[in-house]
Amino acid sequence: MSNPTLRPYLWMLVGSFAFSWMGTLAHHVGSAEGHALDWQVVAIFRSVLPLLLVGAWGLAAGVTFVFWRPRILWMRSIAGSCSLIGTFFALTRLPISDVFTLTNMFPVWVALLAWPMLGVFPSAKVWLSVACGAAGVVLICRPKLAEGNVAAIIAVSVSVFTALAMIGLHRVRHIDTRAVVVHFSATSLTFAVAAFFIFPRQSTPATIALHQWCYLLGVGLTATIGQICLTKAFTTGDPAKISVVGLTQIVFALTLDTLVLGHELDPMKLLGIPLVIGPTAWLMLRHHPAPGAEFSDEPIETTPNINE
Repeated sequence: MSNPTLRPYLWMLVGSFAFSWMGTLAHHVGSAEGHALDWQVVAIFRSVLPLLLVGAWGLAAGVTFVFWRPRILWMRSIAGSCSLIGTFFALTRLPISDVFTLTNMFPVWVALLAWPMLGVFPSAKVWLSVACGAAGVVLICRPKLAEGNVAAIIAVSVSVFTALAMIGLHRVRHIDTRAVVVHFSATSLTFAVAAFFIFPRQSTPATIALHQWCYLLGVGLTATIGQICLTKAFTTGDPAKISVVGLTQIVFALTLDTLVLGHELDPMKLLGIPLVIGPTAWLMLRHHPAPGAEFSDEPIETTPNINE
């Protein structure tokens, strides 16, 4: 990384690669091939390790952690926690490429939610992008819905919660990123533990096997690596360009889905993914307008899905 201008993008590439492996490990250990640990257990480990590791990092660096205030931080953490719960439910029931594609279409929802929440009416170009993204979702989800698999709808819902989290995230930029990550991880851990008792569970082994512990450890470590790399990228690079680079996790996920998990490529899915990625990337490259103003064609400052 001798060229400083390239470092943020390399950090984001590494982070995207780590998140893709996290999804692969979570899918395997929570599926029949991995002897099916409950998705709630996987989500708990996803939250525990970043909480401990990033928390220790923050303590060592003298970071001031926050809890009750600002209140907008709770919007980010609660929406992100709902997104995390939905993501790990979907990861054990859908190919990871489907999950990463559907959950990363949140800029489409940011554009629409700006209307009721910020008083900004989307332009015709934004509506066209939304329609294009919706067509891609239909192509990706249709086989799953025909099978009665609601996980596809859950994955789309995750992107809505992520959009809410992103709308709140820009208002907590003055807080140390490690403090935000710790707050989110603690909140998501609470949600994951609650989900363990509220939602139905499969027959989880009373004693987790050694190889399953390895997978769970891998989920937590790759999630932590991805979170740290994402933080490094966004503190040193242009947010809009970094966000678009973050979409590479869809490509990584599709590759791992095929080569590691052995899922077959669906021609309709291959057509649907660009329909989602295209408008998503375009909307990421646009600025948030001031309330009451039209969307411009300037870059948007946002962040990719950080809930995996």
